[in-house]
Amino acid sequence: MFPPHRHSLSWRRRLDDTYVFLEEIRQCRTRESVCACVLACTRRLGVTNVLAGAIPPQYASQRTQLSYVLLDIWPHEWSQRYFSNGYLYQDPTIQLVNRGCAPFLWSDLEVLCKVSAAGRRIMEEANEFNLREGLTLALSTVEGRPIGFSIAGEKLDPDPGERLSLQFVAAYALGCAIAIADGNQKQNLVHLSRRQIDVLHWASEGLTVDEIGERLNISSHTADTHLRTVREKLGVTSTIHAVAEALRTGLIS
Repeated sequence: MFPPHRHSLSWRRRLDDTYVFLEEIRQCRTRESVCACVLACTRRLGVTNVLAGAIPPQYASQRTQLSYVLLDIWPHEWSQRYFSNGYLYQDPTIQLVNRGCAPFLWSDLEVLCKVSAAGRRIMEEANEFNLREGLTLALSTVEGRPIGFSIAGEKLDPDPGERLSLQFVAAYALGCAIAIADGNQKQNLVHLSRRQIDVLHWASEGLTVDEIGERLNISSHTADTHLRTVREKLGVTSTIHAVAEALRTGLIS
């Protein structure tokens, strides 16, 4: 039997790496942990920083702009300068994201668009924070809202195949980050009592209403009432869905 072709081995290794990445991302419960997974996945390309988020409407306040950020491992001092000075609306990478441009290296900006003097200054200032080379991907929500995903470091050199892989990584990571952000918002809106959380926790372990009552030393009727209240608060129709929603939003773990 002939040995596997080197290209086949390389492709298989990338596929295995992708499965590992998906599993790690799936288990993330915070956007910080999603960032850490993305950084671990891309570090071999020279990536030291990640920033991603939806593009806010023009003339949005600094606070609003920051609220659109989903993934953030970016130099704090540079972010403060960037958003306080309104650089978002002069940044040539953002202009290309709004146009839905294919993945691009920052070194190609002058070829892809007409970079203004202000835009050129922004990119030069980023160098001060070791954001010397970068790659930006333009993505979109199902509603058509543009999302930018940027990785950067002192030196990046992804080949065309790796750029395609990065599109998958970015899309999946952003999807998880959006779900986490949405879940955190719902968690802030939904308040469950300690007893309701206890009842839901045991329901997630597969216990029946009678068994939950015995475990918590309450009647099965009271346990059932707590579960009914939880379903109403979470806006679901079954205990299974209530458990799934509570796990997704971090109300139980």
